[in-house]
Amino acid sequence: MPEKTAYTEKPWPPLRNALVSLLDQSRPHTIYGLGEADVTEALAAMRRIERQLRVAVSLHAFILYCFVQAAREHPVAQTYRRRNKLITFEDIDVLTPIDKRLPNGVRIPVGHIVRAAQTKTLAQINWELRQAVNAPDLEDDSAVRMRRRFARMPALVRRWISWRATRNPFLLKRIHGTSGITSIQSHGFNIPLFTLPPAIHTLSFSIGNLCERLALAEDGTVVRRKVICVTGAADHDVMDGMVLTRFSYRFNSLLASAAGLDESFVGETRRLLEASQEERARAASCA
Repeated sequence: MPEKTAYTEKPWPPLRNALVSLLDQSRPHTIYGLGEADVTEALAAMRRIERQLRVAVSLHAFILYCFVQAAREHPVAQTYRRRNKLITFEDIDVLTPIDKRLPNGVRIPVGHIVRAAQTKTLAQINWELRQAVNAPDLEDDSAVRMRRRFARMPALVRRWISWRATRNPFLLKRIHGTSGITSIQSHGFNIPLFTLPPAIHTLSFSIGNLCERLALAEDGTVVRRKVICVTGAADHDVMDGMVLTRFSYRFNSLLASAAGLDESFVGETRRLLEASQEERARAASCA
């Protein structure tokens, strides 16, 4: 008699359909680059600001902000091929996952698009991600509603829409933005770890673990530095390797210099906090 195999069986979560269809849109001619960015100064600045404001400063928001500043200087990062033309978007819409806790306590990643990110300061991006994480639901987000409807469509329809999105950059922008940043950072997990990002955009980045490296200081002494693992993926049909290198160099320099983590960030975050407190007070008085 053949031995019985032990296993468990659960229903397939329909929301996973959206992820599968997204991965089906991966660019066929993708080039990758792996590297490390020194974020020692940025982490120190974030700790100082958190002590001043008593508000968490998101490393993810800081990385996204630096990515957007580098993309502003390299328009090819927002360029897509459509038939025999190249379409370059002015707005930088960044798709990024945020960690949401469901009412039953389960945590799931939810895609959030920071629209027109090039017009936003680091304080505004940090606040937006903070509000999105704390929101009970993202049903007011049109892109989230669209992805939820999409996940429940028949497989044939999903494949057809995915096929269209790979050929229509305007549809791709509407559903998934123009760039992507994903992250696998986990508190306490500090060994070097790189991951390849889903390559559905002309340019995407994946943020790996935060870890320590030994480096030589200017005076020749050995010092400990905090570095973060970074992987870039570019559509080679549109972006050449040297362009990806120049983009990565600028991205790295912004991360290393703690760009945006200054007094203007502190002042603007204070104003956002005050406005939020006033809004809550008005809502309480109306209730």
